[in-house]
Amino acid sequence: MLRSMTGFASSFITYDDFDIEVEIKSVNSRYFEFRLLGTPLPVEWENEFRQQVFEVLKRGKIDLLIRVVEKSAKNTRVVVNTELAKQYLDALRTLSRDLGIPGDITIPHLLSLGPIVEVEKLDADVTLFERLREVVSDVLQRTENMMRLEGQKTIADIRKSLSLIEKALSLIEQRYPESLARYQQELQKKLVEFASSLGESTREIVQNRILLEVELVSSRVAINEEIVRLRSHLHQFDQIIEGKLPGDGKKLDFISQEMNRETNTIASKSQDYEIIQATIDIKGEIEKIREHLRNLE
Repeated sequence: MLRSMTGFASSFITYDDFDIEVEIKSVNSRYFEFRLLGTPLPVEWENEFRQQVFEVLKRGKIDLLIRVVEKSAKNTRVVVNTELAKQYLDALRTLSRDLGIPGDITIPHLLSLGPIVEVEKLDADVTLFERLREVVSDVLQRTENMMRLEGQKTIADIRKSLSLIEKALSLIEQRYPESLARYQQELQKKLVEFASSLGESTREIVQNRILLEVELVSSRVAINEEIVRLRSHLHQFDQIIEGKLPGDGKKLDFISQEMNRETNTIASKSQDYEIIQATIDIKGEIEKIREHLRNLE
């Protein structure tokens, strides 16, 4: 089923040892672009989350925000670099003496100079990782549900455009025989008038040739095949959005391009004002469809 690439969902869950906030935001893109934001996590976790998201959302520019607030210190260790602190202290005392600037040196002064005190993770918390995967899975599912709803709205708009194209194409199909006959009559009339100005001996030969030329010229402005192909594209397009034929937004965009090509050919071959106006209307609706397809996968 076709769906939009625009989606959003979030979740906040609290546990005994930590709080978890997860947010997913997706917008349209030709490719899969992924960013992991929020609390720094182990690199191997980031790869796991990237793959987890890709399995559900194949395309789009996707931001996964994960915030973790730990409420216990069982998986952390505070490391104090005493030797570095002593070097800082000696340097500050020397600076104070050499410059003649008196003053007390305090712990905050030392801490502001560099990484004297650091907090280290003892190891990757397997429980936290599994909980994160569960929350991400839930948020992914709700994001996809939103995408499907947005996709249904987009498809409804596309169907309106397809209906207007079908209506304009029916008008072209109805007008074409009359338009072709009128074109043939006008062309034949002009050529006969030209033949009448010729001598008696060549008039009959020229008039017979005129009938053949009218048929040849008329075949060059015929749009029967373009009408058939355009209607075939419309049917195929409809079958895909109905789920009766396989296809995605890229395939539908290709079909739209073919529809536009057939419409341009009809317009270039036609002499009838109403047919030309109908092709302008069709091209306008095709452009709307292609704009919608940029956000569908």
